[in-house]
Amino acid sequence: MEKFVFFLPFVVFVLVKANHEHHHAASLHHEHEAAYVVKTHDDLIRYRNLCAEQVNANVDAVDKYKQWKYPDDETTRCYLKCVFEQFGFFDANKGFDVHKVHEQLAGGSGTVDHNDETHTKIESCADNNSQGSDACTWAYRGGMCFLRSNLQLVKQSVHS
Repeated sequence: MEKFVFFLPFVVFVLVKANHEHHHAASLHHEHEAAYVVKTHDDLIRYRNLCAEQVNANVDAVDKYKQWKYPDDETTRCYLKCVFEQFGFFDANKGFDVHKVHEQLAGGSGTVDHNDETHTKIESCADNNSQGSDACTWAYRGGMCFLRSNLQLVKQSVHS
C-alpha cells in the first residue's frame, strides 16, 4: 500500500491525459495489454530525481511538487511529462494510457474493472491533444484537469 500512496500524485496526472480516441476504439486493444507492473515508492523516488535533474528543477520547485503544487511553467510541465513517461503512462505521440494509470491506482490489488467509476473519472479528463500542444503542455493539462476534477478521489485512494 505504501507504494501506492507515494505514487498516487503522479498517477493522477497520468490518468488525465489518456488518448481518448485510442481508448474508445471499438476493439479496445491497447499497448497496455502486456502485463503492467505496478511501480513502487522506490521507483517514484528514482523517477522524481531523474526528472528533476533532466529538467533542471530547483529544490524549491521539487518541494512544491511533493506538496501537489504544480505551477504552470515550462519546467513543471516537462517534469510531469518525464515522470509519466518513466511510469510508462505517457507517450508524446499517443498521450496517456488510462488503463495503466488505473492499474497503478489499484496498486496491484487484483483484477481492475476498467468499466467502473474510477476508470470513467480517469478518462473524463483525457483528450487527444486536438489543441496541438507540445507534449509537456499536453501532459500538464491532463494532470491538472484530473486534480481539479477528482482530487477527492485521489486523496481517498492515497489514504486507503
